[in-house]
Amino acid sequence: MPSILDQFTRPDTAFIPHTAQDLFALRLAQKLNDAKAVRHYAMLATQFSEGQLLNAYRRARRNAADADLGRRFQVELPRTSNGHGERTGSLIAIRVERRTVAAAIFHGDHLEYGDSRQLSSDRERALASAVGFVRWMLARFPVEAGTLESIPQGHEFQRKALHDGICNELRQRFLPLWEIPKIALLEGCAYPALESRRQLREVATGIWPILEGTHAKVFIQDAAVLGLHVQTDRYFIIN
Repeated sequence: MPSILDQFTRPDTAFIPHTAQDLFALRLAQKLNDAKAVRHYAMLATQFSEGQLLNAYRRARRNAADADLGRRFQVELPRTSNGHGERTGSLIAIRVERRTVAAAIFHGDHLEYGDSRQLSSDRERALASAVGFVRWMLARFPVEAGTLESIPQGHEFQRKALHDGICNELRQRFLPLWEIPKIALLEGCAYPALESRRQLREVATGIWPILEGTHAKVFIQDAAVLGLHVQTDRYFIIN
């Protein structure tokens, strides 16, 4: 007998998340190796709590081979209790460019605040300003973890120096730190995968229209997408 999932294996159009719930559904589908059925998971996210979906996901991961995760999830979902979503704590997401640093503060999947600073062309001054900006953000918004977009070794020396200085500041505060490659954001923020930074920014302004506007906001958009991606993925960590 055909599975209900067979109705959702070929989306007619790309799936672009417009809410944090949409991104959660997309990441759930991807982690179940069932991204083609993403619209089905988006529908489930409107019918079940995040707690129920996460419980079913964890049971499926423990009881099925990778190839059967999607179908096992469908078996487990009706058996789950009416659980509650597990908050993922607070996080600072930081986007570093040669002349700009931007940060977004999250509590769970809620974007609380975003800001950015222009940096000097002088390397030492830029590093001091970037680290100082992060310290100022952390003084206003105490967080439990941090994330930055990773920079490949041997690329963009100035940007890498700023990135490393900020990572050192976060590590000195004993904050868990995620470094996420750009390709992971392109693949994790739409189905099929996005192809450009511009498309990632369109996802950001679709979810948070308040971030649309001046050129100064584009790096806050980058930080916000990064932060939501990490906060969403933290839901799926199996203890």
